[in-house]
Amino acid sequence: MRKGTKLDLSTLDDKLLDGLNFCRKVYDLFDQVRAEPDGTAKLRLRATKLEKRLLEELLPIAQYIQARYRVGNRFKIRWLSGSQAYDAIIWTPLLMVKNTNVPRKMFLEVTTSIHKNAHFAQKLLHEKGGSFGAKSIRINKRTGVPDSMPYVNVNDEGISDLTLQIIGRLADKVQKNYPANTVLIVNCNADSLILEDEWNEAVQRVKSTDLHRAFLAVFLIEPVGHHSAALWGGRRSKGK
Repeated sequence: MRKGTKLDLSTLDDKLLDGLNFCRKVYDLFDQVRAEPDGTAKLRLRATKLEKRLLEELLPIAQYIQARYRVGNRFKIRWLSGSQAYDAIIWTPLLMVKNTNVPRKMFLEVTTSIHKNAHFAQKLLHEKGGSFGAKSIRINKRTGVPDSMPYVNVNDEGISDLTLQIIGRLADKVQKNYPANTVLIVNCNADSLILEDEWNEAVQRVKSTDLHRAFLAVFLIEPVGHHSAALWGGRRSKGK
């Protein structure tokens, strides 16, 4: 980002960009917001459409790009802020299309798997410096404000919670009418620290439902532990 250049969503909206250039602009936008006097609060509370789109769409797409972009697959992407049935379009290089079964044109849809009390946890983080997690939050009936109490997961409770959250988002998304060759990106916000073996177990439980087969692929992201996984489906348009 050149000094003095002010970025916003229009910097990315409906612009055909090389995949890594898209990532650079997304990260520059994040850094710009964070550097503002109230930037941390804006990001925690998702105060405006900019912060909401940045955290819930643009950053997950950037992580997907970095997982798939490589020599021979230097694809282009167009992110769209409108109300169409997807969030972005990817164009695969013609040589990659010719030599593999990767479609020329793919659609990306982004969704978030998150606990229903997560916004209260972010509010407590901003106002009080933290909480014991979204699952432990209760609304105080006397004051009407969220209270956070200590909570300990038992056995595989954390894995089960994460699995059910992801399955819930997939079950909702398979009911919608998406184009063939759609990749669904699921931004998975776990309510507790998820270790690698726990993540792998949750992914296997999600895979066993076969819900991912409604899409070309489902790409799962867990940003805190830097976990990710690709579940390959089957819904594609041949030759396109």
